Amino acid sequence: MDGARTPCLNIALVCEKRSSYLSHGYSEEQCAALPHRGEIDAVMAALERLGHHVTLISGIEALVQLLAAGKHNGWDLVFNMAQGFHGSARESQVPALLEAYQVPYTFSDAATMALCQDKQVTKQTILDRHMIPNAPFSVIPMLDVMADFPKGFAALPPYPLFVKPVTEGSSKGIDGFNKVKEPADLKPAVWELVRKFPGQDILVESFLSGREFTVSILGTGPHSRVIGIREHIWRTSPEHSNTNGYHSDGSLDFASRDSKSSKGEKMLLYNDSHDMDEPHIKATCQVALQTWKVFNCRDGGRVDIRFDSDEPGSTPNVLEVNPIAGLLPGHSPLPATAKMNGLSFEELLSEIIGSACERSQYKN
Repeated sequence: MDGARTPCLNIALVCEKRSSYLSHGYSEEQCAALPHRGEIDAVMAALERLGHHVTLISGIEALVQLLAAGKHNGWDLVFNMAQGFHGSARESQVPALLEAYQVPYTFSDAATMALCQDKQVTKQTILDRHMIPNAPFSVIPMLDVMADFPKGFAALPPYPLFVKPVTEGSSKGIDGFNKVKEPADLKPAVWELVRKFPGQDILVESFLSGREFTVSILGTGPHSRVIGIREHIWRTSPEHSNTNGYHSDGSLDFASRDSKSSKGEKMLLYNDSHDMDEPHIKATCQVALQTWKVFNCRDGGRVDIRFDSDEPGSTPNVLEVNPIAGLLPGHSPLPATAKMNGLSFEELLSEIIGSACERSQYKN
């Protein structure tokens, strides 16, 4: 469906307000996946400029009350920005509720959301089965961690390793300690994650040393297409550099929460302009699009890719699948790379809605 021809709809915009959780005492890191300041207002304003009538619903508790009271009967579509807050399958909670009440909504279904949330299941059940490249890995179960994880040591991939919680995203818990160069550093890294995320299993992967990209995708199934690609570049900030401008610093060669916000001496820079015929770029887009389709992702989102080395012929490995992605104009990769490739924010949202409407009664 052409998003520009989508009829004007009554849209319920479901999202969590980051400020509400912060006011209840949750930390910035705990709230990292929630919409950034201004993101909700930007999406709401763009939807209204497209001619839709938008009702804001702040979180799952408000949604439950409205569904139970039958207030959803006037909604044509839910625009789902809710990434959830509690539980290992939190991104699937709002889609599951909407499916139970037969309310059409944007983005992936509950099954895909839950699958992509769990990195171990993502790798074992889908990526490995479909022979999609991803880093060799092991999982240290929480029970083994509490028993000093003797079993986990037996099946680890070669060093250097990268450790992270199994069901987190948005670089939560990611800092310099996550890259483990030698066995003596493994226990302290695992225990730091256990302290931050009690109850979670720990994913231990081979560290991938090559280029890293996030690929923006629009559409569903055979109609899916890459609309942009962003490369992550790590540099030292000017005040910590001994040369003019920026210079490479290999001591932190991956995205952390601090580098994403340019805190401290490390800054995460971006390159959103690429020659789409360049071999690394073509290979990245092919793997990302294959992955998007295999996971049955819908409407719009991202796939994160990292190469196993910088050598010619290196392999793009899937890091993470993002079936629901940030939408802050000028900041989030999906709208930023879309704009770089000629798709305005309104056009982006219109295409997402048009894709969702293909699954509803609003077909033209």
